[in-house]
Amino acid sequence: MRVTPIKHFDEAYESALDALRVLVQEEIIQRAVLIPDLYARIRVIVWLLDKVQVTDEVHKQVAERLAAAAGLFWSGDVWLAPGETRADREMFEGTWEESTSVTPEIHLDERYRSMGVWLRLPLEPPWQTDDSAEEYGSPIVTFYSFRGGVGRTTALAAFALQRANRGERVAVVDLDLEAPGLGALLSTEEGISARWGVVDYLLEQPLLNNVDLRDYYHLAKPRLTGAGQIFVIPAGHFDMHYLPKLARVDFSPPPESAPGGCTEPHPLERLLRHLRDEFRPHWVLLDSRTGLSEVAGFVLGGFAHLNVLFGTTAESSWQGLHYAVQRLGAERVQRGILQAECLLVQAMVSDNPEVARVAENAFDLRAEDEFREFYYAEDPEDAQAPEEDRFWYIRDMESRDAPHVPIPLYYTQRLAFFTSTERVKDILLTSPDYLRLGERIASRFTGSQER
Repeated sequence: MRVTPIKHFDEAYESALDALRVLVQEEIIQRAVLIPDLYARIRVIVWLLDKVQVTDEVHKQVAERLAAAAGLFWSGDVWLAPGETRADREMFEGTWEESTSVTPEIHLDERYRSMGVWLRLPLEPPWQTDDSAEEYGSPIVTFYSFRGGVGRTTALAAFALQRANRGERVAVVDLDLEAPGLGALLSTEEGISARWGVVDYLLEQPLLNNVDLRDYYHLAKPRLTGAGQIFVIPAGHFDMHYLPKLARVDFSPPPESAPGGCTEPHPLERLLRHLRDEFRPHWVLLDSRTGLSEVAGFVLGGFAHLNVLFGTTAESSWQGLHYAVQRLGAERVQRGILQAECLLVQAMVSDNPEVARVAENAFDLRAEDEFREFYYAEDPEDAQAPEEDRFWYIRDMESRDAPHVPIPLYYTQRLAFFTSTERVKDILLTSPDYLRLGERIASRFTGSQER
């Protein structure tokens, strides 16, 4: 018995977009917003051309086209703008303004049950690093990998040690809340971590308001020649209470009072401001959760001044990095917003020179393709215009400091297993590849570290 193939949601979604494009070409509608709702039902707002009269026949024609395209996912709802009342007009125009452009005539306004933090309007850092700005502070640097086990946290610890060894103050925040480990990696001299941490702060600060930051951090005590300090805010104490507390943490941004604006700071922003004001650090380092987690979606939305992305040649690694690169780049460029700064790391490169050469070449080529399509802006028509030097453009790919040019970190057997940075600090402080990474990060903020 032959079964008729079903039309899946993503096929219905694309077919509905195609139907709207045809309606535009046929000069029936001027513009439209496609709205897939929480239940995967598709509805639409359409603006007719001035020459097209609003009639039941036109309404029926548009509805039938969308119904045929979307199949069982069609909701039956076609709203004709501008509507009958002032409230209708304001709602329809507001939806148009806040939706994402697919073409100049067609926008998309998706509704979600979860993971919306990856799909919200881009964020901006809570402060600037330029001390001439009205509000400034130290650089916020996020370390992110789509998959675990690639040495992301180790690289963060290496950078923290390097800067502390230079006499600087470094604040480290463990946002890998589902698999915490940074507190143990950068522990006190006695090998212990703070009793409370990020999860506790995010839950308690909104209720208690004036919390004492000393409850939530400890000072890492690696033996260094420099006089710097490493302030560590761990995820929290991993005991029977941890999971119920974590289940209460919500990383969704606060409701937007207006496009691009929020009613109040996110609890994580309050935490970073608190540690900035109390520690006066030269650096704030965030160890992000892997994958498409809420934490990763939040911090990769533009919250950090620099995003250090870790990947390997594995296809699954690139599939995940694609979302990060697009969120930091193309999604912002489409809205006329500068790309969020990033830096690419090729992790776990073989220590065999011949194998490493092949892997590095493959990684370089994939990085060029991904960043050209999903990060860099098209070159401006007037290359000499001063205002056209704001974005990262395709022409900038020739620079050796461009975001897509990776820094390789080679596999080191001694780093495969260790319980504290004290045991491997010689590698982290002297290894040429870790030093190169540290220099590339620091070079992005030359002149911003005087505090």
